[in-house]
Amino acid sequence: MIAYFAMEIGLEDRIPTYSGGLGTLAGDTLYAYADIGIPAVGITLLYKKGYVSQRITPSGMQLDFDTPWDYKKILKPTNLQLQISFGDLVQEFTAWEYSIIGREEVKVFFLDASLPKNDPEIRKLNDRLYYDDGILRLRQEILLGIGGYRLLKALGYNISVYHINESHSAFLIVELLREFGSKEEVRKRCVFTTHTPVPVGHDKFPVDMVKQELKSYDHIDWDKEAEEGFINLSKLALNYSGKVNAVSYKHMFVSSNIFPECSVFSEGHCKMYYVTNGVYHKRWIHREIQELFNEYIPGWDENPILLGQAYYIPSELLLKAHMRVKSDLVNLVNKLTDSSFSDDVFTICVARRMTAYKRNNLILSDIERLKYIAEHNGYMQIIFAGKAHPKDTFGKEMIADIINKSKKLKEITRSVKVAFLENYSIEMAKLLVAGCDVWLNNPRRPYEACGTSGMKAGMNGVLNFSTWDGWWLEGGIEGINGWGIGPKPKWDDLSESNDKEDLEDIYGKLAHIILPMFYSRKDEWVRMMKNSIATIGAYFNTYRMAYEYLGKIYQIGLR
Repeated sequence: MIAYFAMEIGLEDRIPTYSGGLGTLAGDTLYAYADIGIPAVGITLLYKKGYVSQRITPSGMQLDFDTPWDYKKILKPTNLQLQISFGDLVQEFTAWEYSIIGREEVKVFFLDASLPKNDPEIRKLNDRLYYDDGILRLRQEILLGIGGYRLLKALGYNISVYHINESHSAFLIVELLREFGSKEEVRKRCVFTTHTPVPVGHDKFPVDMVKQELKSYDHIDWDKEAEEGFINLSKLALNYSGKVNAVSYKHMFVSSNIFPECSVFSEGHCKMYYVTNGVYHKRWIHREIQELFNEYIPGWDENPILLGQAYYIPSELLLKAHMRVKSDLVNLVNKLTDSSFSDDVFTICVARRMTAYKRNNLILSDIERLKYIAEHNGYMQIIFAGKAHPKDTFGKEMIADIINKSKKLKEITRSVKVAFLENYSIEMAKLLVAGCDVWLNNPRRPYEACGTSGMKAGMNGVLNFSTWDGWWLEGGIEGINGWGIGPKPKWDDLSESNDKEDLEDIYGKLAHIILPMFYSRKDEWVRMMKNSIATIGAYFNTYRMAYEYLGKIYQIGLR
């Protein structure tokens, strides 16, 4: 039995998640495990106020609101009440259950410490995802790791492998050490997946704070685990894990640089592996496209490698199906904004978390040049969507810049129309990844650990236009299933993107390759759509990913 720990597990539209993050990946993974028949159980936290509900003011300011949801209608109570300590506070927690039914029933448990009898500060742990970077965050991670371990024990699960996704559940190691007595025995049961490509993204807490919160545990020397006065949870996780993996081949080299003691070249117990992420094809391929697959690629849903046979689909039917989805997307844009989009105009989507390294607004850097390109090569429409973290000032400024640039474009031309769709959600994402013509992703290299939104777009026949980083460095074939942005680096090249160089590539390829093909050579365009489905859908799915975890990573505890 695999115990899959994640701070967020986005299962469906009714369960709030952090759009574009590990949440939807974790949910996709567990759907695949259920389908394939991998015995697994998921552990996460219940967030009663969700992540954040986004509203944009006319000036472009993001306003943040809670996202309360009626979890009692979706999750089943376990009626268990277990104890957990936070410093001197002995508190109680329970859990709520959600089942995914496939060949195997995979249950997901949502830990809940917001009980009336608990201290008010402890009840806050179940308010919001990523609520705080201090004591509240530390306690959330204690609840996830230690609470998750205790829940599994109380429910009688016999766990072979504890899968630590990101470092948020690393404190389960504390309980495993108490049970098994040595680091070597714990390593036989733990694997750690790192999803973060920058050192500052790895949680760390002052060692004295950790000692205070875990004072009831006297079997671990936190001073020996500390570095420069801090406990780095990623370092803790990799030190006590038998297998450590990155989430793309490129990310393996990036992570080796962050964790030299556990690099791809390591000879000791810790070596960096990789399993490139995938997406759950049944969830993300639009129903209109699914109907085509059902007719021309029977069996694709149970065996996604068959998507490599996309060439059997008649071109005119694929294009018509895409246009029906695109029409739905255009209708949504026109319903939510005053952008006046049209079905027949080339449409780009830029939808992901709004933060500095993703450079969401890069394409709008020179609106005069963008106007010139559109007027001389073909009109274009650009859809933006994504939330900034409530504390990410730069991300919020990026949204404001997009809103202000869209207004300026509206004043000076009809050739480029821009829409911002607020409150990005899983439901909206399903339409965006299937309804646009090109999926634009231009994060600053090498900070895209993997990325999955482009995979979702690609298996719908939408063409990727992406920085050569993360999964695209493995799956992108220039001019065949999409286009790259900037230079294509070697695997161990960790140099950063140059904004000016990448912007020149975006504008140049739009003007000379992408727009002319879209408007004048539709047969070539549809051929690339088929290439996209065949090369991306057949490989970058969670079925392939799940089998790789079984073969490369989980074997540590399944021998």
